[in-house]
Order: sequence, then C-alpha cells, then structure tokens
Amino acid sequence: MATDKTPDAQTPNADTQTWAEYPGRTLGVVALVLSFFLQIPALVMGIIAWVWSNKANQSNVPAKVAVAVSATLMVLGILAIVGWTALLVSLGSEFGEFGEFGDFDDFRMRDGRD
Repeated sequence: MATDKTPDAQTPNADTQTWAEYPGRTLGVVALVLSFFLQIPALVMGIIAWVWSNKANQSNVPAKVAVAVSATLMVLGILAIVGWTALLVSLGSEFGEFGEFGDFDDFRMRDGRD
C-alpha cells in the first residue's frame, strides 16, 4: 500500500522536536514550581538551569520564568516584612510607655539641672 507510511527511525517527528531533552530543562520546571513556595532555592536552581541550557545553546523559558517569579516574590516578601515592622514600631510608639521600663525622668541629675 502506497498510502501507509511508517515513520523511519531516523526521521524526526514533531513530538521529538518539541519535547527534546536538553540540559537544565527538568531543573527549570522544578525551579518554576518551587518559585511559588521556596524562593531562595528556586532562584538558585533557576539560575543553574539557565546556565546549563545556555551552555547547550538552548532557550530555557521555565528557568527564566522561575528566576523572575522567585526574585519578584522575594522582593515583595522583604517589602512586606519591612512594612509590618514599620507598622508595629509606629503602633508601639503611639501607645507610649506601659510602665514596665519606669520613668525616664529617673535618670536626670538630681541637682535640678535638666
């Protein structure tokens, strides 16, 4: 039958070209998944996967996205911590002293000088 074509072993099909394995591909996907939960390890793994792929002359989009997402979430987390700290400090200063540290006037000199 002339219409039945069986693929040769040497002929690449679309599936093997699209999903070809290259260095850093799996690590890039793992880094992308971890970037939403553990930013520092995901950032390190994403950079490693990106470097491995660049050495093999391949583009590793999941590694690039993992680096971007983990770096962005780290910056937002740091800003949130700084913001909460500033909020708590300002609230603490609004309430004043609670009497546990004593009065600061006790440390002035007793000879009448201020």
